[in-house]
Amino acid sequence: MKNSFKAGSVLLVTTLIFIGIACQPNHQSGEHMDSDEHYMDAVPLIYHMSFMQRYSVKLYFAGIEENWGLADIYAHEIEELTETIIDENHMDDGVDVSGLLESMLPPQIVQMEAAIDAKDRNMFKENYQTMVQTCNQCHQAANYGLVQITVPETNPYNQDFSVPADQ
Repeated sequence: MKNSFKAGSVLLVTTLIFIGIACQPNHQSGEHMDSDEHYMDAVPLIYHMSFMQRYSVKLYFAGIEENWGLADIYAHEIEELTETIIDENHMDDGVDVSGLLESMLPPQIVQMEAAIDAKDRNMFKENYQTMVQTCNQCHQAANYGLVQITVPETNPYNQDFSVPADQ
């Protein structure tokens, strides 16, 4: 009898603990989730720009290796990020960053895509240099002139950008 009372008490306490845990606010839903959704609707510009830089470097190495299919993938990613930044209407200290980007980068993306479609390495290199200059001009206009983009010299990724042997 004493053992069954202990077992019942343990079961009751365990059940109450689980009920207490279940009744606590869940940080994965409700108000907190709304906060996460709001955060995802307002992704900081620096987050997008870090991916823009990553894809730009990968675009460069794919183009230099004349891996035009891979270069096309990264050009498309840059184009999508550009559209995202434009659509999010980023303002920074009164500067319409999205508007600046919209007026400056899309023509450069078109030129990059033209070089990729032409499979012309020299045209690609020239257009990439122009794109880098455009990025720096945009940073200057947005009061972020300290951010200077350069043409990559070494591959920082553990990725092979050359054309696969079977292609």
